[in-house]
Formats: sequence, C-alpha cells, structure tokens
Amino acid sequence: MRRISLSLVLLLACSLVFAACGSKSKSKNSSSSSNGSSSIPGAEIAPASAIGFVSISTAGSDAQWQQAKTLIARVPSVQKALDKALSGSGGTLTDYEQALGTTTNLVELGTAAKPVEVVLTNATDAAKLKSILAKSTSKKKPVTAVIGSWLAVSDSQAALDQFQSAAAKGKLADSGTFKQALAGVPADSFVRAYLTGPAITASVTSLNLGSASTTNMLKSAAKTNQLEWGTLSVSAVPEGFSVSGVFKGKTSSANSNSSLIDELPGGIALAVDLNGKDLGLDKAVLTLRKNATYGKEIPQLEALLGVKLEDLATLLGSEMSIYATNSGIGLLIKAPNATQSKAMLDKVVKLLSAQLSGASKPTSIGGVEATQLTLGKMKVYYGVKSGNLFIVTDANALPGAGISSDPVYAAAAKVLPVPASNAGVAFIDFAKLDQLSKSSNSVVKSVGSLGGSSTAKMSSSFDPRGVSSLLGYIVANGDNVELKALLSVK
Repeated sequence: MRRISLSLVLLLACSLVFAACGSKSKSKNSSSSSNGSSSIPGAEIAPASAIGFVSISTAGSDAQWQQAKTLIARVPSVQKALDKALSGSGGTLTDYEQALGTTTNLVELGTAAKPVEVVLTNATDAAKLKSILAKSTSKKKPVTAVIGSWLAVSDSQAALDQFQSAAAKGKLADSGTFKQALAGVPADSFVRAYLTGPAITASVTSLNLGSASTTNMLKSAAKTNQLEWGTLSVSAVPEGFSVSGVFKGKTSSANSNSSLIDELPGGIALAVDLNGKDLGLDKAVLTLRKNATYGKEIPQLEALLGVKLEDLATLLGSEMSIYATNSGIGLLIKAPNATQSKAMLDKVVKLLSAQLSGASKPTSIGGVEATQLTLGKMKVYYGVKSGNLFIVTDANALPGAGISSDPVYAAAAKVLPVPASNAGVAFIDFAKLDQLSKSSNSVVKSVGSLGGSSTAKMSSSFDPRGVSSLLGYIVANGDNVELKALLSVK
C-alpha cells in the first residue's frame, strides 16, 4: 500500500484531517456523495480483517482507465516511474492490460507495522499474466493461487496461505464497517480505497517526507484523533485527477469561515489555511505551565515580558495561513487584536534578540510599517496589514490582492470551488514550488533544512513537468471529515 502513488494526496488529506478532528463541536454541514458503491468486486473473497483494500478498474475498454492513461502520459516523471515499475515486474503496460481482469485489488493484511500484501485480479488471461510475472526481476519471485474466479499474487506462499486462512474467518464484503465506509465512495471512480485507522497513520508517517519531528507530530495527531477508518477515491477528469475522501474519527469536528486564504498574495507556491485551535496549538502552549522542565520559569518570563501565556495561546488558536511565494514564505494570522499581538511579539522578539545576539528595528517593507528581526544572515519582517498579523521573509510574501487573482489557483478553483465554510484548505503550484526550492533566501533554506535529508533529496529530484497544481479542502460533518481535491495536469 505504501507503494501506491496516492501518497501525496494521502499526506495532504491526513494532515488536514488530523487538524480538523481536533475540534469538539459538531457541524451539520455535509458534502457526502450520494452515489456510493454497494460493493467492490473482490471484496467477497478478501478477509474481513484486512487493514487496507485498494481497488483499481483495469478494464482496457473502461473510459476512466483510458482517461487516466492519457493524463499519466502527460506527466513524464510519473510515466517513467510507471514504466520502470512494470518493467521490473516482467512486462509493459500493454502486456498487463491484455492479461489483467476488469478489476485489480491490493489487499493488505497483518498489522500496520508488519503488513502483508496480496494482489487480486479477475484475470482475462491467467496464463499470460503468470508468464509476465515469471519475468520479474524481484529477488522474491511472485507466487500465485487461484481463488474462485480470481488470481491471487504475492511475494510468498505464506502470504497467500495467510490470506486464505483469514478469509475463512469472515469476508470483507460482509463487514459492517466496510459497508459503512463504502457508502460514501463514488461508484464510477477508477480507484477506490478503504483503509483502517492504523493503516492510514502508518502510510502517512512512513512516507519519510520530513524530519523525525514532523513524523512524531503526525503520529501524535493520529493518536489524539483516533481515526477509525478512511476512504479515498480517484476519478480521471479532463483537468486531471479528482479525489474524494471520507475519514471517520472518534471526535466531532467543526467548520469555520476561512477568510485569510482570500488575502494571500498572488503567485503562491503553496498555502495551507487552518484554525490553530483545531490544531491544538493553544492547548500546547498552555501545557507549558505543567512542563517539568520549563513550567517553573513561566511566571518569571511572563513578568519579564509583560505577556501572559494565555495571550499567546489565544493568538495561536486563531485562523492562520502558512504560505510561500516563489521567493519567500509567510504566516498570516487572524488575531483577535492584531495591534496588541504585534506589541506582544515585539516584547518576545526583544528578549530573543538579546539571547541570540540578534537585532530588531522598525522598518518599512512594501510600503507597510513593520519590525525587522535579524539573526545572523536571516531577516524576518512582521507587522499588521488589513487588521491581520503577518510574518514574512520578503516583500513578495506580503498579503495582497488575494489568491483568487492567481491564474493557476483560479483555474483549479473553477473546477473545484472551495466552500466558504470549511475546516481547512491547501494549495500547491508545482512550478512555483520548484522555483522556491531553488531560492537563495536564508529563511527558506533554514525551513527546508528542517525536513532533513529526505526532503532535500525529494526537492532535488522533483520534476514539475506535466503537473500544474493541487487544490484540496476538507469539511466537517459530525465525526466524519470529508476531503475534496484536484490534481491538475497540464
């Protein structure tokens, strides 16, 4: 499952979902699809204990399959990766199309820590498929077994034995949880996936896209919000890949009227708009009073700064947008009182400057009054614009006319309109993100280094050709969080 190329979307989905699930108040807003599947072929022989079930429509005559192939062909890096993977598995895409059945499923068994994977297909030509698999260059040669009208494939006989033993105890198609989850999955999607909570957490935290601290944050969020299950579906549309998802947790979520996303500058490389309260940032700050290491120092710091911990918690519990242009990064906060928050930040910065041999001074950036903080070669500017607190690395990152004026965002939003009431929005312009990764800005480099060597490696090998943007949002519906996303292809 971790080899499925939905990783980017899954990461985006879960990052937003973990944030949204932090709220306790319920919402009646819903965007659930009413054309859910009643079943997925292959689920009638898969074990009910499966922790993951991904189904792909592989019928050569299927319109979705043909559209997906057309889109993939327009993204050189994805086409190259697909061709390489298939070549290592013994054949070409055409070879597999002629041998696979109308449906191909990936079933994941065992535990999230030690998964066992089995592929099922109602093969059109089982003999041809076995012949292709026999040419695999993998150290573990594929092993097959016929189960009813399906051909099961795995890397060991033990995995196939485990599959059949588990299936004898109950079938996935009969699982009440599976049926409940599947009800919200569009039946005409060419990819449909069902994942248990532990499998979702393991998939996201195993992507190795960031530092250990990023991974630990995701794990902590997953543990706090206790996702029970999630579904994802992908449809091929003329503009790219349309993604829908539903994630069920044990806490209720709430929507809010996100407004900062409309105040970001044009030319955005990426942006994430979330509520700090939903992220639990306010609670995280308040827990410092009970911290064994720092708790005793808090009263002294409050007296020195003239700032209460509760004031900082209120600020961090506000709506905020974290974003980047092709040259710098910024943070925009919808503070209850931006002027007071700026004054509070001045006090904190003054103390930090003294401790870190830095300097701060009043200045002007892009015609806006601000404070400049200098730490070595790094410069950061903060101030108030249009009633919101901003922190930016350069003038290009100042809040502007609105992201809606950006042509790439506008094109995506025309296909996938973002509702005013939501629980989080995310956007990536891949071409500008590529430019940002090459930025000489010292702050950008420092932030990038937080991701560790894996992030640096990914950035250096990133090929933005063929893909335009990724736009996604989530809405809360009681204890369900629903995702909509569009990966635009040029």
